[in-house]
Amino acid sequence: MNETSLYNQLNDASTFTALKELGTAFSKSNILGITSPADGLIVAMTCAMEHISPIAFSRRYNIIGGRLSVKADAIYADFIASGGRCRWIRSDAEVAEAEFSHVKLCPEPLAQSVTMQELINNGVAVDANGRMRAPYVKFPKNMLRARLLSNSIRMIAPGLIHGLYVEEEVISDIAPPTRTLDLAKPIAQKEVPVQALPEPEPEPEPEPEPVSEPKDITELLIEKEAIVNNFLCDKLHWIAGEQTWRNLAPRHMDSIKQRTAQFLEKAEAYFKEQYDE
Repeated sequence: MNETSLYNQLNDASTFTALKELGTAFSKSNILGITSPADGLIVAMTCAMEHISPIAFSRRYNIIGGRLSVKADAIYADFIASGGRCRWIRSDAEVAEAEFSHVKLCPEPLAQSVTMQELINNGVAVDANGRMRAPYVKFPKNMLRARLLSNSIRMIAPGLIHGLYVEEEVISDIAPPTRTLDLAKPIAQKEVPVQALPEPEPEPEPEPEPVSEPKDITELLIEKEAIVNNFLCDKLHWIAGEQTWRNLAPRHMDSIKQRTAQFLEKAEAYFKEQYDE
């Protein structure tokens, strides 16, 4: 059933009633995190048109403020499966930068980046009063990465998105603000009083470069968000489709901490097995 055939059948009262009842059941069960019958009807119609289950819907879509949006990690997975590649260069609370390529659509790597200051200046991360939106305060790294993925993939492979709003684009329209920022100043910049330079001193002996500390497990899991969530859900069944590694039971998280390298290696191998065939 596609969009045309579904809308043709909406003239049949029984078809519309069935979808409406299914949507109401979704909202009452809260199985997908929705509480509105209207949102439930959107889910039911989307499942019917795309021939997917509610669990498959929850893996790919979200309804935010009554608007259907596709998840960034779902678009990322589609991009990889279609022959795309992404090499992350930087990912922190201020900058997300990566190189994107595609075997057919963009053979040469294309460097792309997005900064938090840029999203503040163009009004994406703040409202009209200059107040920071909650997701950008709570999860700045995630929001920057998602924005970079959606912008880059929409440019290189627009057929994978074809008119749908990506999750963080909808969030930027409706998410409530949390605090006020001065848009005239960079977010991490502070004024430092000018002081007279001291007399030069003899240069000390060079010290050995410090050994970089290993990355925290949280950083490792965030860097490989889509791969880790896919492995935990589809292979290990430790989380449900709408959950992420943050919803893991303590015993499962302890197991990952004890064998982090082995876990990530298996997750990447499973992801490659699924999408590189």
